[in-house]
Amino acid sequence: MSDKLRKKLERDEEEKQNGLEKIRLKNIQLRNQLKKLEKNLRRKDELSKDLHVIDFEQLKIENQTLNEKIEERNEELLKLRKKTTTTVQVLTHLKEKLQFVAAENKVKQSELQDLEGNLSSKRDTLTKVKHDR
Repeated sequence: MSDKLRKKLERDEEEKQNGLEKIRLKNIQLRNQLKKLEKNLRRKDELSKDLHVIDFEQLKIENQTLNEKIEERNEELLKLRKKTTTTVQVLTHLKEKLQFVAAENKVKQSELQDLEGNLSSKRDTLTKVKHDR
């Protein structure tokens, strides 16, 4: 083998070794970066799980509070319905009473007209009797 060929092969091998070292270094850097990212991801995942539990507990408390408010509103609605029913009954009674009083008033007015007519005729009669004397 000639000296030139050997030197060329040595240079090629040295270049390949240098390239291989660079690639190995890059590989190590990428592995380290991957480990850091995986560690961060696991930490965020654990934090996320904790937050989900906290969120769930918070939502349970909120749900319970809202259910209590709904129950209070339902009770208030029931009271208002009872009050409405009572008011409607009273109003119906008053309307019936008004109709009765209006009919009674009509009868009394008719009686009053009859009495006024009777009074008028008696006055006329009285006036006539006084005139005749």
